[in-house]
Amino acid sequence: MPIYSYIAEKPEEGCVRCKKGFDLRRPISRPALTHCPLCRKPVIKLVTSFSTPKITKPLSVSDAKAAGFTVLEKRIDGNYERL
Repeated sequence: MPIYSYIAEKPEEGCVRCKKGFDLRRPISRPALTHCPLCRKPVIKLVTSFSTPKITKPLSVSDAKAAGFTVLEKRIDGNYERL
């Protein structure tokens, strides 16, 4: 489930939780929150960064096997052979 960040539209009127902002795990299928769950004041959804894995070098066969992947190599006849 993705994590969404919210903050009060007017921070001076919000509760302790929505003044500073809060994170909430919600399914993608549910609509965004419009009000704070505690004080019922209007909140807005923030755009936040997300983490992506950084690969600094190409993975070797041994790295892939150590990570639990099955490594296959295509042969001339069109079949794949497990390495």
